[in-house]
Amino acid sequence: MSVLPHTNNAVASSSKVRMKIDVTSDVISPFCLIGMKQLQAAVEKFRALHPSVCLEPTIRFLPFELNPGLSEVPVSRRLVLEKKFGKERATAIIAMVDEKLRALGVEPHRGNPDPLRASDTLTSSTHLVHRLQTYTLLHHPDLQLALAMDLLTAYHQSGFPPSDRQTLADIAVKHRVFPSRDDALRFLEGDECDAAVRRAYVISHTLGVTGVPFFVFQDQYAARGAMGVDEFVSSDADETHTLSPRGNPNPLSKTRLITPSSEAGTNTS
Repeated sequence: MSVLPHTNNAVASSSKVRMKIDVTSDVISPFCLIGMKQLQAAVEKFRALHPSVCLEPTIRFLPFELNPGLSEVPVSRRLVLEKKFGKERATAIIAMVDEKLRALGVEPHRGNPDPLRASDTLTSSTHLVHRLQTYTLLHHPDLQLALAMDLLTAYHQSGFPPSDRQTLADIAVKHRVFPSRDDALRFLEGDECDAAVRRAYVISHTLGVTGVPFFVFQDQYAARGAMGVDEFVSSDADETHTLSPRGNPNPLSKTRLITPSSEAGTNTS
C-alpha cells in the first residue's frame, strides 16, 4: 500500500493533487530528520515517476516530547542514552544514527574532541521548540515546514540545545516568523501557545503515539518511524491495523497504521 496517491484513482487523475500530511515529531529525535528527508525524497521520486500529476503536500508538524523529564538545563545526550539503554547499546545507537544521517548528507555534530565521545551533543527540554513551531503553524503556516527542518538540522548538525532561546530566536527571524530578534525572544519568554502545545501532548498520547516520527496521511493512513523512500512511495507493509485511541472516539479512530517491513526506530533520544 502506498501512502502517496495512487495515480489510477479519481482524486489523483487530475493534474493537481493536494495531500495533507501531519507529522508528530520532536526535534531531538534523529529519526524525525531522517524520516522527513526520506518523505521529501519520496515526494520528488513520485513526481519524477508521475510527471503528469502535480503533487502538492501540505505538511504540518505537531508536538510530542520524547523525553518530558528533560529540563531547560542542557545535559549530555550520550549520558541520557547511556542511562536509558546502557553504555554499549548507547554507543551502537549513536554510531547507527550517525551513519544514517551521513547517508542523507547531514554531518552529525561532534561536540567532543575525544573520538570515543565524538557524537556527544547537548540536549534539553524541547517545549520551546514546540511552542515556536505551533505559533508558526497558527500564524504563518506556509513557513512552518522550512522552520521545522532548519530546527531539526541545527540540532543534529550544529548541536544547539533545544532550550537555547538565542538560537531559536535567530532561526525564527531567519524564517520571518518574527520581524526582529527582540520580538522572537519576547515570545519565547512568554507563554503564548503553551496551553495548545500541552493539549497536543495529551492528544498524541491519547491516540497511542509512543514514538516519533509519526506520519498521518489525509487523516486516513498512519506510518510510524523513518520508513525509507521506497516505503513511502509504495509501502509494502507487513500489516495494517486500526489506530485505536485510548478513550473516546476521535477523527483518527479509523486511521490505518502502516508498519513498514524495514526497521525504522522511533525512540532513541
